[in-house]
Amino acid sequence: MAWRWYWGDLHSHCSISYGHGTVDQALARARQQLDFCTITGHAFWPDMPTDRAVYAEIIDYHTEGFARLARNWEKLLARQATASEPGKFIAFPSYEWHSLKYGDHNVYARGPALQLRDAPDLPALRAQAQQQGAIVIPHHIGYAAGYRGIDWQHFRDEASPFVEIYSLHGCSESDGAPYPMLHDMGPRDAGSTAEAGWELGHRFGIIGSTDHHSAYPGSHGDGRLGVLASALTREAIWEALLARRVCAATGDRIDARLFVNGAGIGETVRAPGPRHLQVQVQGSDALDRVELLKNGRVLRRWWPESTISTTTADKHRLRVTWGWGRKDRPVHWDCRLSLSQGTITELETCFSGPPVVAPVMQEGDAEVADEVDLPHEILEQSAQTCSWRSLTVGNLSMRHGTTQAMSLELDAPLSATITVEANGQAFSHRLGDLLHAGRSHYLRGWLSEAIRIGPLVPLSACTLTAELVDEPERAVDLYRLRAAQHNGQWAWLTPIWAER
Repeated sequence: MAWRWYWGDLHSHCSISYGHGTVDQALARARQQLDFCTITGHAFWPDMPTDRAVYAEIIDYHTEGFARLARNWEKLLARQATASEPGKFIAFPSYEWHSLKYGDHNVYARGPALQLRDAPDLPALRAQAQQQGAIVIPHHIGYAAGYRGIDWQHFRDEASPFVEIYSLHGCSESDGAPYPMLHDMGPRDAGSTAEAGWELGHRFGIIGSTDHHSAYPGSHGDGRLGVLASALTREAIWEALLARRVCAATGDRIDARLFVNGAGIGETVRAPGPRHLQVQVQGSDALDRVELLKNGRVLRRWWPESTISTTTADKHRLRVTWGWGRKDRPVHWDCRLSLSQGTITELETCFSGPPVVAPVMQEGDAEVADEVDLPHEILEQSAQTCSWRSLTVGNLSMRHGTTQAMSLELDAPLSATITVEANGQAFSHRLGDLLHAGRSHYLRGWLSEAIRIGPLVPLSACTLTAELVDEPERAVDLYRLRAAQHNGQWAWLTPIWAER
């Protein structure tokens, strides 16, 4: 079967429960740069704290959000069904169930229908989900057990084919993973990580999703998942989810693949003798490192920059980034990029929404309004040009970026010239001068908005292929792959389980 990666976000919010922005806005933004998504409504919290002296604000906030979702549930399902079009975009139904004891879980169905049903505990939630052909997926698992993180003693592989390990909350892959938990819900706990669950013998896949609360599914850098499927249909994507053919990514579409004796991610393979392992990675920017892990430790590490080619015949990736300036001064961008020779063979948008995890509750039922707003939009694209508009504000802090970007694959000689026109100003560079070197341009002087053109990197710097032979170590060995790019973007693959 010829699988390809489809990219989505299975955990994003808007004002349908508590959050900002409308369902229509969320779906329109998702269609810009995702293949599938779901708009998740906050629905239930059976063991929510009851001490109003301490938690009154939390109780009222969530109670109103749950009531709002209940009022608008059928409208949400209808709008997601209308937005779905086989081969172009699929929206799945889902809702969120909170729990201090069991950890937070999302309920997903193939759809387009799903009943909104509460449960007093996790076993009851799983039973209800099974009746609807639904799955129950833990998220932000890395918080401590008993504090809305996962408790592995209650986990059931058959009900939860994968878990969410990356979102705006941080990364729960392992205790030493990048992106720590910084939310006021607390720090990451080693016993609640995916690595801890695998060591206990559970078999599950891993995904990323944003947990974004401002109607921006797939907000770049905040979490996405890739699904290896045969087609962009509701049935094919759902089959791949159940089969654990999934990966977690921060934002860039990193095409990473691992095979053990021909078996792919999510599979269990009988391999009592020597094992033939194959690694394939195609990044959207220069790869920093690729790591093959076996039973929780790094078995092999590659540094792809050692194979970088600078030949003029090589295809290249170019990143263009814009934003900066003052936090309190929104900037409207009107931009056009042109290439003097060669062609633009791929354009990958890296659009993001504001980094909101716990927003102020909006008044009324504005969540079902028909207003559609696209803060960033590609207006035109041809073989040698593209144009776009965008709205940015300055970065919230030195660790909370609000810049926007796009990644282009170019089939062009290094002698070609790239010109970017931004708000009436033109900036030109020879491609060869951008090789591994980004150039910045301020539009209105110091402390004003700016645009960065580059760096340009050879496609060979974004690519790795490798093979090796390994021997059995345990009754069941767990192999998995992760890849990091120089620009800070990551991808983590679901494991392969190899039995003696």
